[in-house]
Amino acid sequence: MHILLIDDSSSTRSLLRTLINSGQTVRHEISEAASGEEALQKVGSGEINLPNLIIMDINMGGMSGYELCREFRLRHGTASDVVPYIIIVTANEGVDVINQALDSGANDYMPKPVNVKILQVRLRVAERLLAHAQSGGGPPSATSSGRIVVNPNPSPDAAAKEVDPRQGLIASSIEYADAPITILEVSGDPPSFNIVYANSAMSSTTQYTQEELAGKSLAELEAWTPEFLAMVLSFIQRGAIVSYVPLWSATRQAVPVHLSFYPIRGENDQVSHYLVIHHF
Repeated sequence: MHILLIDDSSSTRSLLRTLINSGQTVRHEISEAASGEEALQKVGSGEINLPNLIIMDINMGGMSGYELCREFRLRHGTASDVVPYIIIVTANEGVDVINQALDSGANDYMPKPVNVKILQVRLRVAERLLAHAQSGGGPPSATSSGRIVVNPNPSPDAAAKEVDPRQGLIASSIEYADAPITILEVSGDPPSFNIVYANSAMSSTTQYTQEELAGKSLAELEAWTPEFLAMVLSFIQRGAIVSYVPLWSATRQAVPVHLSFYPIRGENDQVSHYLVIHHF
């Protein structure tokens, strides 16, 4: 994957370059620019090829990250809003900042200082979405795009058929995964975030059985702060992935928790549920 780093700090660019290929078998091609203006000039002149992914600082001298997102989409945008994939890096994780970045054309964000584990998760999500977008294939699957696709109303004939062994493997993998996993209802205005499924690990981390968890609001169960709720909503309203974000809870957590939210798409590509993974 070709990655363009845009930051007015040479030390930050050097750190990102090191972290991106840290422990990777296949190394990414990396280009750099010290400003938004330089990035546009290099790509526009052909000095560097159009990158698959751009990681840019939000606050730079001259053109800001917001302005650069809009200008890059205008000049080098494609039919897909994930090509190129743009990640904004910011020390300010406020909801308004994140929303402004998304509205400007960014696909994701990372907090400063950059954590190598979070960075690698972001890159994996980007690779999956880019692979799907560039393949021009049909409806995405969980393995090709990071999204889960379901048919909420299978036909009686289909239901009567023997279960596909792959579906059984997927179901058992989720049920017995070490990570707590839930499926949430996100339709409605505002979404209820009610749990429609919780795996065994999710049950073991709470005082509730899997049956008791069904119908409870995950937002209430984990005491999401208004700021965290607003941030999650900003992604869900777009049907977007939220990857490895720290949980902001009104109650003290025994250990740091990060959440990843993946849209589950049904007929007509509509999103009514999200799969949520807890990382400890």
